[in-house]
Amino acid sequence: MNNVQYRPALIAVIGVLGFVVAIAFNSTHRFADAQPSRVSDLVGVVEDMENQRDELQGRLAELRTQMDGLEREAAEDSGVRESFSRELDVAREAAGLTGVTGPGVQVVLGDGSEAAPVGDPNDFLIHDTDIAAVVNALFAGGAEAVDVNGERVVATTPIRCAGTTILVNSSRLGSPYTVRAIGEPLALEGAVMQDDMASLLFTTYKTQYGLQVSITRMSETNVAAFKGSLRPKYAELASGGAP
Repeated sequence: MNNVQYRPALIAVIGVLGFVVAIAFNSTHRFADAQPSRVSDLVGVVEDMENQRDELQGRLAELRTQMDGLEREAAEDSGVRESFSRELDVAREAAGLTGVTGPGVQVVLGDGSEAAPVGDPNDFLIHDTDIAAVVNALFAGGAEAVDVNGERVVATTPIRCAGTTILVNSSRLGSPYTVRAIGEPLALEGAVMQDDMASLLFTTYKTQYGLQVSITRMSETNVAAFKGSLRPKYAELASGGAP
């Protein structure tokens, strides 16, 4: 008798639970369907921003060429063209605004050839800290110019992780990473191989994780010009000019 009295209430509870489960299922399904679209939208935004960056870099290069011509014309008008042009070229080269060539080394840093069967998969990848260690060692060894996959390294260049890629300046780079440096080849190679962090890539990590790394002395190599902007956002000329 008691069971008969409670049966309508039990049926009502089961009905409410079924309704809640149905709503939850539909919401989850709609969310899952929305995920690929949202990811696609984000990928599109990134691609648009990279296209805009490339256009701005091209425009910047054109403006630099025009400015160079105007500066040379102004120097010619004032009768100091030769000395001004020489000083201007030296300043541009020191700032990394011109491509340069000379003896040096080429360092190739590539991920491991096989996926990690056990352990941390990140151990089999080249990281931003690895590239930074090599670049710092090269400059410590007397490198006059360095680039990474064609991105010139200057004072404001960031080298940091960006998801599955590495960001150098404003460009996303993927493995393998080719670091080119101009300087005395033996000194540059020695600086890398004697650096506590960089040398591990060519010894322990190459053997243990199968990293595809090498360093080659070059009688002549090319380092690209910096394509970004050197205009500071926060720094200002100190009062009185030079210290």
